[in-house]
Amino acid sequence: MTSSNAVRARRMNVCSPGTIQDISQLVSLGAPENLGGKTLGGRPEIFTRVDFRAGPMTAGLFMATQGRVEVTFPFTEHATILEGEVTLTDESGQTHTYRPGDSYFIQQGQVVIWEVHCERVIKSFFNISEHGAE
Repeated sequence: MTSSNAVRARRMNVCSPGTIQDISQLVSLGAPENLGGKTLGGRPEIFTRVDFRAGPMTAGLFMATQGRVEVTFPFTEHATILEGEVTLTDESGQTHTYRPGDSYFIQQGQVVIWEVHCERVIKSFFNISEHGAE
């Protein structure tokens, strides 16, 4: 097989918490309202890079700029913070600030306040949408 006909090998995507991420491949999604969020403070913008998608599953990177947003999660998500800090508050009032290396799990339908105090936060995510689930 010649190099022009060779199938390129898939490479692992390696993201290390606490290191500066290459954001050049992120695509702007605009304001959180474009994904069903509600801005409560600031002028946050959101960006993503999808590395994997199969049926209801999606994985990649997500970035949000400074601001406060209410989100009803449209999917179940496991995420790890890579850069920046975000404070999440759930419906019960439980609040936690996540920093590089911290992970969280949120179920589809949960309402969360997402607050970025610094310039931006970047997370690595894996989510699955359970159609019809609440």
